[in-house]
Amino acid sequence: MPFNLPSPQSLHTAASTNNVGTLGTVTSLGTKSGGNLPISTNASQCINNTPSNTTGVAAGVFFGINGQTATSTVDVTSETRVLVWSLQYNAPNRIQSSDFANGGSRFRLGSGPSPTQNYRDFFIGGNDTPFCASQAGPVTICIDLSASNNQLEVGSFDPAQVSAYGHASVRRNLVGSSTTQTFFQRSFLFTTTKGSSNIPNFTGSSNFDDAVSLVQGSGYTTKIGAWLTKSGSSFFVPCPLSFGDGASAVSFDDQGVSVVSPGDNVPNQENFRLTNNAMRVYLDTRDNAADSVILRGSYAWGTAAPWDFSQSNQGTCTLSGNFGGMGDFTIGSSVTSSGVFSLASGSKLIVDGASIDSTTVNGDLELISVASTAPSPIWDSSAVWDSSAVWSVAGGQVISNVTVTGAFNFDTPGTYTFSNCNVSEVTNSSGGNVTINNAGSTIGTNTGPNITIAQPPALLTLNGLQPNTEVRVYEAGTITEVAGVENSGTSFGAFIAIPSVDVVIFNVQYLPIKLESVDTTINTTLPIQQQFDRNFENP
Repeated sequence: MPFNLPSPQSLHTAASTNNVGTLGTVTSLGTKSGGNLPISTNASQCINNTPSNTTGVAAGVFFGINGQTATSTVDVTSETRVLVWSLQYNAPNRIQSSDFANGGSRFRLGSGPSPTQNYRDFFIGGNDTPFCASQAGPVTICIDLSASNNQLEVGSFDPAQVSAYGHASVRRNLVGSSTTQTFFQRSFLFTTTKGSSNIPNFTGSSNFDDAVSLVQGSGYTTKIGAWLTKSGSSFFVPCPLSFGDGASAVSFDDQGVSVVSPGDNVPNQENFRLTNNAMRVYLDTRDNAADSVILRGSYAWGTAAPWDFSQSNQGTCTLSGNFGGMGDFTIGSSVTSSGVFSLASGSKLIVDGASIDSTTVNGDLELISVASTAPSPIWDSSAVWDSSAVWSVAGGQVISNVTVTGAFNFDTPGTYTFSNCNVSEVTNSSGGNVTINNAGSTIGTNTGPNITIAQPPALLTLNGLQPNTEVRVYEAGTITEVAGVENSGTSFGAFIAIPSVDVVIFNVQYLPIKLESVDTTINTTLPIQQQFDRNFENP
């Protein structure tokens, strides 16, 4: 399929009586028959009927992380795991939950063989938040099992032995004698490692619509959940992602859409508890020129999760969109970028052989290896001008039309050429020497160490010369010659590495011309009109 999900951790079609423990006094655990949560006729059900207006006393149910009744464990200290789950309150019982501050709706994460005695509570909603006020169906729970911003811890929770997850509610009777009643949808436990079999990925000819089609389904009989959504041309994607799986063909084009990833514990979205490792994104194409990924849309990441596009093979990736909020973004030689990067504070674009011409970085950029493309011709200090105006580069990688508002750091020593770039600061962490040939670029601050910025000589051109004209160029106000020719054609050109020159033009048939203090800090072209010398006698 174009969008691929791992197998669910649990379908939650078995009765809630199949569990690894309850919390508080639960009136009823069972299944909802005749429903459509999830795509079966049953959904695990929990009813809380603790005394009216009781505050702080939660009741709920625990399920095994690797099966409803199993207490086998996962170690979230060695690999980040993201649980995506959904529940639905039975209307009108959604309003029977207490408020958020009282933990009206909470997610519980247990550890070890006794999860009911060793757990963390995350307050994720209440009757004063959208989570419990929802009347539109299931609401999402998305928890990085490594998250530590829980509101309550009981016993001794061990993140190396996570064994159970569950939901509990605090009932506060507001209407009649109703209870809090919840139903659970299938859960997924995603990993965040490149190449993992448990990370959602795109393969084949695909786009983000394929993800929505799979998760949302075409009706209740094909619906997986409601956690990945689309509104207009904007997609909400609360899971790690991989473009390609490293083994299957992929031709992905985002078609210029907007993609939003959730933030961590944002007000009224406390049901998302995420570390900066949860919403990672990868490029994982095959070593095959037929594989391609095109991202030309807008990506707004709520957490500083790294994007690893360090792929360096025959697969191709084009980044021409806008990328904001994510963490370190690494791009390899498979990548061609002309996009705009506004990464999270403290994060940087890391260039590992990618082509970055016309890229804008609102922040820092680190160059850790040069692109594999050949340098473009620009200039060198020993170049000789001719009538076709051809000159050559002084060597090294040519970086063109790049804007960096922060620091441009060199991790590899060598010679580089900045052509029409705008860089606020250059730094050098390579331990060696860096030379920057500045070809029409603005470089704000040279922090170094060991960075030499070489300004290219300007090109002085004289047009309209008479044949056999002699041209001599001197350092302004001196007799020190810096360039010259005895018999020009109709034009003359020379690279001048000093800021001001005097030019003497002589031809036996024409009056001599002297141009004083010609500005040679920039390329300069001068039209020349020589006047015939009436005293000239033709032998």
